[in-house]
Amino acid sequence: MKYVPHELIKEYNACYRVVYQGKLIYPPAADKLGIPLNEIWISELLRPYERYVLFHELREIKHRAEGCSVEEAHKKALELQKVRE
Repeated sequence: MKYVPHELIKEYNACYRVVYQGKLIYPPAADKLGIPLNEIWISELLRPYERYVLFHELREIKHRAEGCSVEEAHKKALELQKVRE
C-alpha cells in the first residue's frame, strides 16, 4: 500500500494493480494512473480511514478475481462495508 498525493488520485481515492490467486487484477484507472504491479494506492487525505479503504480495495480485488466486473466488484465491496460497520 502506498499513499499518494490527493491531486494525483482525486478522481478515484484509491486504486490498485495486483496479482491475486495467479491473476492480474486492476481497473482501467490503474493504467491511467501508472500504478506499478502489486501496489494499492490511497489518497494521502484518506490516511485516517486507511483500514476502511483497504478493506474495500481488498474485497474488490477478491471479487474481481472471482470474475466480477469492475463495477460489480465495487458494488459488492460497498455492500460488505455496510455490513461490517
